Amino acid sequence: MSIELSTMGQSYEIDVLERHPSLVCAIDKRSVIVTDIQLRSKDRSSITIDGKPYEVWCAIDDNTAWIHIEGRVYSVEIHNRLERLTLNKEDSDEVRSDMPGTVVEIHTSQGETVATGDPLMTIESMKMQVILSAPRNGTIDRIHYKTSNTFDKGAVLVSLAAVSHHGQEK
Repeated sequence: MSIELSTMGQSYEIDVLERHPSLVCAIDKRSVIVTDIQLRSKDRSSITIDGKPYEVWCAIDDNTAWIHIEGRVYSVEIHNRLERLTLNKEDSDEVRSDMPGTVVEIHTSQGETVATGDPLMTIESMKMQVILSAPRNGTIDRIHYKTSNTFDKGAVLVSLAAVSHHGQEK
């Protein structure tokens, strides 16, 4: 998997070389080892790169990521539009993942009413834990996987009750 991005007028190519036992990436052919990735909140993480720990805040707007690290803010433009970790649209009835992974924790249950942004499930993929959120207001129709289950790329993880054209759930 290769990602092309640019920041501060420079372009970079990032390749994932290994996923186990550690995440090893090549940034313009220079290898780095990424370990201890901890998602602290929706936009805050801690990460260790080549043995050095960092606190990172990130906000994503379309193809631009705003990353705050070590007192500086970087605007990172993603050239080959990345699929987000979740393939969720605001009007979607399904929450999917675009990478294979494992269910770490389930934060909701079938029949529960959720609001946009409510946590539904924590998954782990490529040694990163990510909290999947509700793409819209609705009711949980089905949770397709249990804790510790593995899933493939593109798998439907959670389904919301379908919405009729009149804006009400069917």
